[in-house]
Amino acid sequence: MESTAPKVLKRLTLNAGALKRLSELHRNWRLGRAQGQRLMLSECNLAKLDLSLMDFTDAYLVRCNLERANLRGTNFRGAILTGSVFDEADMTGANFERADMRGAVFHGTDLTRSTLSAADLRQNPEKESEWDEAPACRFRGAKLAQTVFKDAKLVSVDFSGAYLLETDFSGADLRKSNFAAADLQAIRLNNSELEGADFAFATVDQATRDQVRAAKLPVGSAPRLTEKEVSERLSRHARWVDSLGRAGERLELEGFDLSGLDLSRTNLAAARLVGCRLARTNLKRAWLLATDLQGANLTEANVSEADLRGANLSDAHQRGLEMAGAKTGEIPGLGVKTKGLRK
Repeated sequence: MESTAPKVLKRLTLNAGALKRLSELHRNWRLGRAQGQRLMLSECNLAKLDLSLMDFTDAYLVRCNLERANLRGTNFRGAILTGSVFDEADMTGANFERADMRGAVFHGTDLTRSTLSAADLRQNPEKESEWDEAPACRFRGAKLAQTVFKDAKLVSVDFSGAYLLETDFSGADLRKSNFAAADLQAIRLNNSELEGADFAFATVDQATRDQVRAAKLPVGSAPRLTEKEVSERLSRHARWVDSLGRAGERLELEGFDLSGLDLSRTNLAAARLVGCRLARTNLKRAWLLATDLQGANLTEANVSEADLRGANLSDAHQRGLEMAGAKTGEIPGLGVKTKGLRK
């Protein structure tokens, strides 16, 4: 191994070629070869790079940006990844066993068949006394199909709006974790710690419901309207819009489940859909001017050719959002602009 202290590369924008060369030095370091160098990056930009199948075992990547990177099959076993951002990255089949991922962010990330066994994803306080104020790891709107969190530390982790299918939490510490507006199907919770976990507004199958109830925790689903009720409310809302509020009734469906519905060409201007579930909903050519969609789950929804001027999508889950030809920006004369849309 090298005799001098390893060098930390800071605040650099790196390309795939540079990462390949650094990974070769890192491999030599792991094998104890001469001229090896441990990969140590801090606050570096690796966004959108193809790092698939690369080996970063025991690497140090702290507060780095890996948004929309291709990390399919990449090995991060035992790596230190605290505070790094993996938003909308493709991490299918990646290995994060025993990695330190405290404070990392995975908004809209695809972690299908990834393994995070024994990984540490708790809050990342600088001091023990600051535990409650420290940022928690977030998987908002992430795809966690057949993902393994066996024996992982997941205290206060945010899984809101995530899609979890056959996800394995066996033996995991899920205390105070948040599953609001998440879709949980056939997950495994045997021997996991669930004290204070929030499943109250999650969509769950019967097997998952039974496991959560066995832990004496509340579990339920978001309210859902029939197609007739949706049609009636949309009609009243259209009258409210056309009459500038003098007739009809504004559409307010905070926290409702509208997933999978066909709402194409409907008038949802100025509707309040905060925290609404709109996963796989067809909103093609819909009027969404000044619509409040804060925290909504728009996973794989279709807003192509829709009018999103002035809409508020802050904290909305947008993995797989189809938006070809959508109109965004400012509403003329009102000064209200589209907010929170990830392009």
